[in-house]
Amino acid sequence: MEKLLFLYNPKSGKGAMNEYLSQVVDYYSKKGFLTSIYATQQAGDGRRKVMEIGKDFDRIVVSGGDGTLDEIISGSIKANINPIIGYIPTGSTNDFSVSVKISDDIEKAIETSVKDEPLSIDVGKFENKYFIYVAAFGSLAEVSYDTDQSMKNTIGRLAYVIEGFKSLKNVKSYHMRLNIDGEIIEGDYMVGAITNSVSVGGFKGITGEDVNLSDGLFEVTLVKSTKNIIQLNEILNELGNDNTHSDLLVTRKAKSIKIICDDYVNWTLDGEYGGSLKECKIDVIKQAARINTGLK
Repeated sequence: MEKLLFLYNPKSGKGAMNEYLSQVVDYYSKKGFLTSIYATQQAGDGRRKVMEIGKDFDRIVVSGGDGTLDEIISGSIKANINPIIGYIPTGSTNDFSVSVKISDDIEKAIETSVKDEPLSIDVGKFENKYFIYVAAFGSLAEVSYDTDQSMKNTIGRLAYVIEGFKSLKNVKSYHMRLNIDGEIIEGDYMVGAITNSVSVGGFKGITGEDVNLSDGLFEVTLVKSTKNIIQLNEILNELGNDNTHSDLLVTRKAKSIKIICDDYVNWTLDGEYGGSLKECKIDVIKQAARINTGLK
């Protein structure tokens, strides 16, 4: 009998998972799994638990938001294990589940979590930390995640950028030198993101349509600094129409990025604070995690 570890965040989604616990155990038992349950107690607890006991299980299923999933995947990598991972999204944004078509219906997600056709996905390494779908700085990293979901899905990139640039005069600029797979780029940027997702912050379409979660490449998007409303309108028009031809935008696909900045930059990794650094190196670890998805 396969052993399954079910880790869930009891506070995620206002405790949405709590009423499904008996259903989870019953379903997994019927599928032939011996299930152990653990409720995470604080930030980082899921990562620590996986590093401590993950090796004793054949599968790990996690319920929570993208941050909780991030903990389980990063904990598995740090523990040098590669279990099949299931994900039941109950967070407020759930960007990753959108990318891999995991239903936000808990009962459907429970069924998907123990499929036998896992997808091997790429994972980002940010210095000694890991992320699944986004490392970002600037207004993009600080944008509110509370914007109405229907507006996010309807106008995509445009809504995201508008949210990030509510007060253009207060947007900070960073002078950076980037080495993107050997190509040197230098300039002043107010927004940047390295992503492996079709949705960031709940907004779809920001990273374009040609996104492959398993190709060993992440998408790089940089917005050059401007205090000029005409240039800002140009950026909004380009992003709103899913175009990336503006001179004010830098877009690349890359497997390795090194960034040197004149000032300290605050980063977010999968929606969580990632640190304040002047220099950082970001690498893609190809197909580093196995996860059950809703993809055909």
